[in-house]
Amino acid sequence: MILNIIGADKVISKCFGPVLQYVKQLNYSSVKTPSLREIRKNLKFEDKVAVVTGGGSGIGYEIAKQFLKGGMTCLTIVDTNKPKSLENIEKLTNEFGEDNVLYVEADVADAEQMDYAFRSTVLHYHAIDLIVNNAGVMNDVQWETELRTNLHGCVIGTLLGMQYMSKSSSGKGGTIINIGSIMSMIPSCGFPIYTMTQFGIAGFSKALGSSYLYDRTGVKVFGYCPGLTDTRLMKDAPNNSINQNFAAEFQEEIDGCVIQSPEMVAEGLIKILENAKPGSVWIAENNTDPYEINFPVAEGVKQKSRADAR
Repeated sequence: MILNIIGADKVISKCFGPVLQYVKQLNYSSVKTPSLREIRKNLKFEDKVAVVTGGGSGIGYEIAKQFLKGGMTCLTIVDTNKPKSLENIEKLTNEFGEDNVLYVEADVADAEQMDYAFRSTVLHYHAIDLIVNNAGVMNDVQWETELRTNLHGCVIGTLLGMQYMSKSSSGKGGTIINIGSIMSMIPSCGFPIYTMTQFGIAGFSKALGSSYLYDRTGVKVFGYCPGLTDTRLMKDAPNNSINQNFAAEFQEEIDGCVIQSPEMVAEGLIKILENAKPGSVWIAENNTDPYEINFPVAEGVKQKSRADAR
């Protein structure tokens, strides 16, 4: 099924070797998970409706595929690259059924277009339970577009999603996953503007994790940040730095890093989807299971929390 408007692509990231290993030693918590097949059964995807932005290719496409593998029959893919999206959606419909996937061409940075995408999903499937804000741009040359897509798109997708799913506005609650990258934790000298957007995605997701907000809305928001992944964003990165000096910096940063598959990133998301807490931020790198980042708390905040608890 196809509906038209205009969207973006998908987001991706990297893994900065020894630096990230140091971060793990400081701020690391992991979960032991059962098999992927067992997890899919427990998630009961057949009862859920999902929207995946940037789902026409790369990580977004693989996440959509994982949902369908789990038995989901109500999935909307939002993307601007119509030819590529339709090509890949045909693969999904051939494998999982034509009526299971709705395509909406929409720009994630345009609130009206995203409202149309969500409204179309509700009209077609009667609900929204799960939103993956995955669309993104990694291009410091076209930084205005990068800011709009990565930051505006994430904010619009999240706030609109909460309106549609919140228990306080006749919804039944749900889950929003904001896809960042390893640069949400580790800054890249080669891509400083992209880094800014990724820190913003992680901070935004973390800020929406308060128990008050979750209790009021029933909507769980968390961040998911892939490391270096084999996607178009990664392949095009050498041409999308500010200049050749920045490109050289980036190449030095990623030398020796493992480039993981989008499929492994998508499988990792399935493994943590149920147990990830509101406001948590997760890293998925090196083709291994995701792990949660524990953010440090300033001493003044700790003291205030202790005082409030007394």
